Amino acid sequence: MKPNNILVYFMCFSFATLQAQDACEENILKAKVLLKNPSPFTEQADIFNLVESCALQGHAEAENYLGMLYLNGIGIEKDAEQAFLHMSNAASKGYDNAQYNLGRLYKYGTGCKLDFQKAMDWFETATANGNQRAAYSLGYMYYKGYGVPQDYTKAVYWFERSDDPMAKHFLGLCYYLGYGVAANEDKALEILLNNPIINSQTLVSYIEKEQKENIETKVAADLIGTTVASNPIAADVVTEIKHELKYMSDEALELKDIKGSWTGKVIQYDWSGKHIQRIMPVVINITVDDTTGAVQFVSTIEDQEYSSKAIWEDETLYLENLTETITLNELYPSHPIDQTLNYNLFSTSLQKYTHQGVNYIIGHLDSYIPKWTEYGAPMGLVLKPEGTQSNLDEEVLMALATQEDHFIKLYPVPFNDQITVQYQLETASNVYVELISLNGNNKIVIHPTISQHAGDHTYTIPVDNTLPVGLYVVRLIAGNQIYTRMIIKNN
Repeated sequence: MKPNNILVYFMCFSFATLQAQDACEENILKAKVLLKNPSPFTEQADIFNLVESCALQGHAEAENYLGMLYLNGIGIEKDAEQAFLHMSNAASKGYDNAQYNLGRLYKYGTGCKLDFQKAMDWFETATANGNQRAAYSLGYMYYKGYGVPQDYTKAVYWFERSDDPMAKHFLGLCYYLGYGVAANEDKALEILLNNPIINSQTLVSYIEKEQKENIETKVAADLIGTTVASNPIAADVVTEIKHELKYMSDEALELKDIKGSWTGKVIQYDWSGKHIQRIMPVVINITVDDTTGAVQFVSTIEDQEYSSKAIWEDETLYLENLTETITLNELYPSHPIDQTLNYNLFSTSLQKYTHQGVNYIIGHLDSYIPKWTEYGAPMGLVLKPEGTQSNLDEEVLMALATQEDHFIKLYPVPFNDQITVQYQLETASNVYVELISLNGNNKIVIHPTISQHAGDHTYTIPVDNTLPVGLYVVRLIAGNQIYTRMIIKNN
């Protein structure tokens, strides 16, 4: 081909390419308009066709939108694997929205194997390319410890690097509560008042009502009653109690030890497990049918009765009732109308302690929040036999002011065709991990017994879709220690 002909060819090719790009921009704009149309007569097939034709030409934005259409079943049957394929193509071309969306797919294991490291990597890549939502997502994961070690300081780091309204909201909340930064109410208000979303507007109204001060005063009163000012508990007393409680924790707890009526406190912590947010009175009655061995758990928390059949194993009561919930007020709600959260109680791990002749049952409540499809923040439980006279409850509560996180973390919640198990070993140990239904009829060995080094360990395994819906327990044996955590199997 002659030089002049080559020049003409490339000019024509470039012009045709620009025309195709312009046509795709127009197609995407039309698709966006149709997607926003509230009419029930919107032709979803038209949206799909407008986007697909450009995606097949390698247009990155169109590939990302095509992935969204597959993900949500708009104009085509839902297909998570196709969504993952098209978003991956768009992300590899540097399109930041696709990089953010790909991070979300890895975060939840949608259309791919759940992989928190890849989720974090894609969120960071998208953030570097200017995606504000991705930076917020990184902050959110660190704020709650979702798939990563919980860390308020790192959460604040990412919130500060995002202009996303929800990132600004959480940043204001961190300054208000002193999470990851020094508490600074003026700074919190400055951020929230310049963030015109309902979440921040609602939080401002609670700051103006001195919500945090009221909550802290209530917690202090619940901890040490009227003695808070005149007779605070000495630090050496707390240290002594901690030592004694640790020593007594070696005693095994049996089902006969927890039968009967108990009174005490439920302690709700923040996401780090280091700050007490709320203390609620609780009455618990545990009965056992001597003929069948059936266990019944009935509790009253915040004047709400919660009843469930239960299974006792590994010093843990596994509660079988998935339909009943308890409703608690959000301490710092994000909406002026929706100010409560429903909690499913999954299980409570219990241990027996004796202090100055008084028997205590101390445990950890595992809960699930359906609205968020996430586990709830840590909750502690301190019980004594009903009718027991004791003035030591406040000191025991103080000794438990730092709540340990769950040894096992499970994702996603609920699970369907895969489950990811995370844990951290302090020392090298022989480890065995299994997934087992509460009735014991279904069991999957996640990892056979093997010697493992100290440090973090993560497994993601496929699960047969025919596995029945219901409650399952992941049991991990490390050396001579047994750890368990409950999870829901979904459709």
